[in-house]
Amino acid sequence: MKLTRRNFIKSLGAAGATVAAPMSLSVQASGAEDYKALVCVFLAGGNDFFHQVLPLDSTNYSKYASSRNSTVVSHSEVHPLNIRDANGVRFGLHKGMTPLMPLFERGKANFALNVGPLLAPVTQSDIASGRADLPPFLFAHNKQQEVWQHSWMGQDYSENGWLGMSMDVLSRSYGGLPNAFHTGPNTLLDAYDTDKIFVNRNGFESFKMLKNAAMRSSYESNANQYYDSPLTAGYADVVKQAMYAQDQMSPIVESIPMDKRIPDSSLGMQLRAVKQMIEGAQLLGHNRQVFYVSLGGFDTHDNQVRRQDELMREFSEGIASFYASLEEEGLEDNVLTCTLSEFGRTMHDNSRNGTDHGWGGGHFLFGGGAQASTCFGTYPDFTRGGQDDNGEGRLIPKISHEQYAAHVVQWLGLNNGALNTVFPNLYKFGGPMAQTAAA
Repeated sequence: MKLTRRNFIKSLGAAGATVAAPMSLSVQASGAEDYKALVCVFLAGGNDFFHQVLPLDSTNYSKYASSRNSTVVSHSEVHPLNIRDANGVRFGLHKGMTPLMPLFERGKANFALNVGPLLAPVTQSDIASGRADLPPFLFAHNKQQEVWQHSWMGQDYSENGWLGMSMDVLSRSYGGLPNAFHTGPNTLLDAYDTDKIFVNRNGFESFKMLKNAAMRSSYESNANQYYDSPLTAGYADVVKQAMYAQDQMSPIVESIPMDKRIPDSSLGMQLRAVKQMIEGAQLLGHNRQVFYVSLGGFDTHDNQVRRQDELMREFSEGIASFYASLEEEGLEDNVLTCTLSEFGRTMHDNSRNGTDHGWGGGHFLFGGGAQASTCFGTYPDFTRGGQDDNGEGRLIPKISHEQYAAHVVQWLGLNNGALNTVFPNLYKFGGPMAQTAAA
């Protein structure tokens, strides 16, 4: 059944009183302890997470190294971490991500292993026998970017994004400025009722003509007239929204400067804009905010080592400085940052010193008050033809992307009933992603 707005609202009503009458985000937060922000960083192209986080034990490292030739990361290039998986495997972080080490050392960073789109748990034997019910569009960039931003509804993926629907649950007020912000194209924040607002990497930029009194008066006059034409009326409504947004955002932009301690890289500039909106949360009356930012270049079919070095530096410097600035204001536990990417890379490298489109991958989580000693999930078996190989050198995910998504929106405040509405397929996996203590 297609999830229409009516069905979505009805489902929320059945989910329980706390969801049927959700918290209003149009009222100002009473204090920092009531505030939460989720920042989703999309690593476009398909990030090779297993080039960034490596096992320290000889057995798993040998399997990894035998699958990689020109792209192998030596143990000398790895910082040991005090994080293990449920099997007791200990990990290290690539030295190209050294700026992130203070976050890991303070227990403010963690990761999830072998995450990817799934319709149900599958094994290598399921795939080999043809019994596996596999997600559509595997290994295709554009389709998998969409898949990662949506949830499975039984016959197709949702019309709206899982984070947009989650914000519908948490914010059912129709006035005030939206508390969903993005710096580029996405469907993750598409919702039934909750609007989103574009904030570019230079911060919120108002229409310059609206600052001119004469021009403002002209726009107001035109925007407030009645129009028979739906197209003209729609344009007038957009202008009214722009004027309202400027009125609400101007005090924030004028009183809260961009944080120049965050680098002026592509990701860094986006995180500067995010930080500005976080600092303005109380002025905006938001006690929940969500953000979508992105960093491209992860389609490393060739020259992976050099390209990953550049990407790891930009990512780690941006995230580390972002959290250093949040820590100074006592907000690092109030802001959870998670990575997304359309897929991981193949276990083995190719003849061009790169890796190809994979399936399961790994993802970083920063802040959010979590104490990290055990990661989410377990390190995969890098044996070619082994239990985690789909037959083409692509890792079979053990955590569905919806379990991962459910974990982060549960942190935002969704209860179990709401989670099952936004992610109706979640029951097949036993609920949101969770940590399991090391053996």
